[in-house]
Amino acid sequence: MKVKPIAVLLLPFLLAGCSWFDIGDEEEVRKPATLTQISTEINLERLWDVRIGKGAADKAIQLVPGYSGSRIFAAAADGTVKALDTGTGREIWSVNIETYYDDEERRNSFTKSADTITGGVGVGEELVLVGSSAGEVVAMNQSDGSLAWRARATSEVLSPPQAFGQLVVAQSIDGKLAGFNVFDGERKWLYSTSIPSLTLRGTATPILSDGVVTGFANGRIAVIDKERGLPVMDQRVAAAKGQSDLERLIDIDGLIARDENMLYAASYQGNIVAIDLAQNGRVVWGLPASTVTGVTLGFGNVYMSSADSVIFAYDTNASGRESWKNEALLYRDITAAVPVSSYLAIGDFEGYLHLVAQSDGRFVGRTRVDKDGLRSQAIVDGSRIYVMGNSGRLSALELR
Repeated sequence: MKVKPIAVLLLPFLLAGCSWFDIGDEEEVRKPATLTQISTEINLERLWDVRIGKGAADKAIQLVPGYSGSRIFAAAADGTVKALDTGTGREIWSVNIETYYDDEERRNSFTKSADTITGGVGVGEELVLVGSSAGEVVAMNQSDGSLAWRARATSEVLSPPQAFGQLVVAQSIDGKLAGFNVFDGERKWLYSTSIPSLTLRGTATPILSDGVVTGFANGRIAVIDKERGLPVMDQRVAAAKGQSDLERLIDIDGLIARDENMLYAASYQGNIVAIDLAQNGRVVWGLPASTVTGVTLGFGNVYMSSADSVIFAYDTNASGRESWKNEALLYRDITAAVPVSSYLAIGDFEGYLHLVAQSDGRFVGRTRVDKDGLRSQAIVDGSRIYVMGNSGRLSALELR
């Protein structure tokens, strides 16, 4: 396995078919669990599916769609961005972001062998936002897909840029978080943190509201003032252990969850923690954990898909005790567990979308969405689920 100095290590669960990670002298090979028959309680009816573009060559790229009103916006790694009607899947507009670069810029920024879009899709303030392999944030108008602005990031953006009020934020894999003016893309501030020489290839997805909340590859989570870009809170989630660089990986990647003044975050090879923002970032509880997809909230639980594909539910009360766990998808490279109605939607490397009950973790439904697999988490609107498959197709499903 070849490893470059920063943010290029591909996780085992990103490799379809079997999971492996070489730590020390022995290479551990892990076979994915075989799916067993379940008792179907909820049907997943496919309403439509639409090809957006070509699937990503880089297995670290996970392009999550975003929606606003009656429109859903999806991007493919080949540079295509489409706006679709949520009810019918009808195309409203389609663009390729390479058209926003002149000939010389395209020659210098993009190659046929590399993916064009690396991060997205962020939706907010009438904008559709993606990160390009040119190291830029590209903002398009929701109405017609026309270019609103382009802004230079300090490195690749692998998570969806976020917009709220007059601010757009984008996190890059070099440990920096940038704030841009929502109207013209002018950079307002840049927050930097130190990161280890070796990190996982991915970043946390920032939360943008009254402040900017995000996690970093050094195992720390921060709340950043959205006007000045200065830290309001900085808290450690995990501390590096072990002697090798691989053993000391403690990245916070994927989703962070917030419920008013409570933050929930988890790291790779570290911990899952509950942090009270009203008490200057005090850690209310913490437990050993390992994930790169992050955490979600629902039914009084915080849910985590672990690095070895076990689904955990932890009670959000002061103890954080384990409510239940489901090991039936072990080593199937599962996505984040996203709440939908009373259930959780989870994808896997063979392209199956699983539904489990939030109450006790039992399987209640399953369907195969994309034979090329699922890496991107589902997004949910009521009882509707949207899933971007590895083949570059977007599917809409309804709970029945």
